[in-house]
Amino acid sequence: MENLTAKRQFTNCARKTTELRTTCLKPSTTMAVIVLGLLSVVSNGQVVRSDPSNYFGLDLNRAFGNSLPMNDGLSSFGRPRILPDLAGAQIKWAQPYPKLIPKISRQPTARVAASVSSANQFVLRDFASPPNGAYPATGVIRDSAGNLYGTTNGAYSDIGGGGSNNAGVVFKVDISGNETVLYSFTGGADGSSPNGLVRDSAGTLYGTTTYGGGSGAGVVFKVDKTGHETVLYSFTGGADGGNPYAVIRDSAGNLYGVTESGGNGVGVVFKVDTSDNETVLYTFTGGADGAYPNNVIRDSFGTLYGTTTYGGSASGTSGAGVVFKLDMSGHETVLYTFTGGADGGNSDAGVIRAAGNLYGTTNGGGASGAGVVFKVDTSGHETVLYTFTGGADGGNPYAGVIRDSAGILYGTTAFGGTAGLGVVFKVDMSGNETVLHTFKRGLDGDQPYEAGVILDSVGNLYGTNAFGGAGGQGTVYKLDTSGNETVVYAFPGAAPGQYPYNAGVFFGSDGLLYGTTFYGGKLGHGVVYNLDGVGNEKVLYNFHLLTANGFGQPTGTLIRDSEGNLYGTTFIGPTEVGYGNGVVFKVDTTGHSTVLHNFTGGPDGGDPYGGVIRDSNGNLYGTAELGGSSGAGVVFK
Repeated sequence: MENLTAKRQFTNCARKTTELRTTCLKPSTTMAVIVLGLLSVVSNGQVVRSDPSNYFGLDLNRAFGNSLPMNDGLSSFGRPRILPDLAGAQIKWAQPYPKLIPKISRQPTARVAASVSSANQFVLRDFASPPNGAYPATGVIRDSAGNLYGTTNGAYSDIGGGGSNNAGVVFKVDISGNETVLYSFTGGADGSSPNGLVRDSAGTLYGTTTYGGGSGAGVVFKVDKTGHETVLYSFTGGADGGNPYAVIRDSAGNLYGVTESGGNGVGVVFKVDTSDNETVLYTFTGGADGAYPNNVIRDSFGTLYGTTTYGGSASGTSGAGVVFKLDMSGHETVLYTFTGGADGGNSDAGVIRAAGNLYGTTNGGGASGAGVVFKVDTSGHETVLYTFTGGADGGNPYAGVIRDSAGILYGTTAFGGTAGLGVVFKVDMSGNETVLHTFKRGLDGDQPYEAGVILDSVGNLYGTNAFGGAGGQGTVYKLDTSGNETVVYAFPGAAPGQYPYNAGVFFGSDGLLYGTTFYGGKLGHGVVYNLDGVGNEKVLYNFHLLTANGFGQPTGTLIRDSEGNLYGTTFIGPTEVGYGNGVVFKVDTTGHSTVLHNFTGGPDGGDPYGGVIRDSNGNLYGTAELGGSSGAGVVFK
């Protein structure tokens, strides 16, 4: 039996295909590039000077020092990179750029290589987590007064959810757009990376975390109106399940949910009663009964309904999933088995129920492979209500749907739309789809990811975007009945920057250390900074993606010329829509930036992860992982 802790297999972000990142854009050439070599394989590390005295290593999780970055499951490092240590010996570092991977346990694993035994590490700067939270990915709920409640969880495994320990927060946004952090997770016994919430009549919020707890396999928690958190149950990752999704609550106060791991390795359905006792209601085998369940709903008789992402027609991750019900005695019935063809496949969301019929979405299958909206009636017959093309109409819905009194369904897609960053849609009873809003790169946020929408009494829709917004860390938005979007709250980035992914530091002739961060800053898209000898930081430049010529998320170590100008590369380049292939940039002593080259991803290359070096004539040299005549990368000047 396959034991895949996380279900969603995304494409490497470097390939710029169907991933959900803000780390990719689409440029046009702004200067000539001389390609020095076309490589069958390009190392993603920059060419570095042999003199080790001016180079320090930067530890992603522990600021910097002469120590190796931790391969801890948070940042999915790829191919190794060879750099000199302070003594001139070669040591192997993990590949320095982030990839998109499924969420996995945040338990540290072995380092890629042992640290230099004679070196003592001293932390000069510890980059802070955004205190208000970052990257809300699971939507919001709304109380009768109009206040919105939700969580931030980082959206992907290589970035945290902000808060005091970067393990995510529970937040409230009032009707004036003011955010209050109700609880900030520590990432320990209290949990890490929270999912969606439910709220009782007393105002207590209930939810789960995917990670943390006593065994690192997640918890069920509640947060009261004073912000006090109580762990109701801590999963072991064994027979009781592990890595739960959101819960629902019955009138007696019992909580029900699913886990994506544990049991037979493919998830369980569980109940936590009012005495905090957990009962496994059903353990999936990964065969015809399904594998990796999604959130469940409950009818008045106590029957639970849901979907699985895999299993059904084939075992493990080979199947396209099922729609199931589970009665009070724990007997599971498969109501429909997806084929992965025109009927859809691989649902990542639960279902809703109306007049006995079940409605939901699949992120795959359909005529274009971009997912469908479906209905399963009381006889187990499936009807495809709408098939996404992956174009302007949206594609790959990871969230489910809601239904109004007229029978109209509303939801979001993770991809598609004119910018490829998702849409809000509705589907009427005749199967006609209308795009209500198209997300684009800008201040309104983008990529709803797993967050669907909720509906108020006058027809306004509310939801979250995992990325974008004024701070680059995601938004809470409102969409009125005319399709006009209002940002209710934009999560701010950490002003000093955060996540210095593969950005080492160097000593300038002025005795200061210089470097970059991949995220954070006032605009959320990284900074150029320097540090003095006691760790005081000065932000020299804030990268900004949300302008017509914006670029950001720098990669590779900076260099500095004799006049104090700084040179480097970014992962994202200027473009109005979608993703791009990176730039070479210059920041002068006044903080003014210039794009020296905007990569196209064609013969000139694309994705210059490793930064640049400079010769005595002022020419810059580097590598780009993509592009070239064979698409396998280039060395450029």
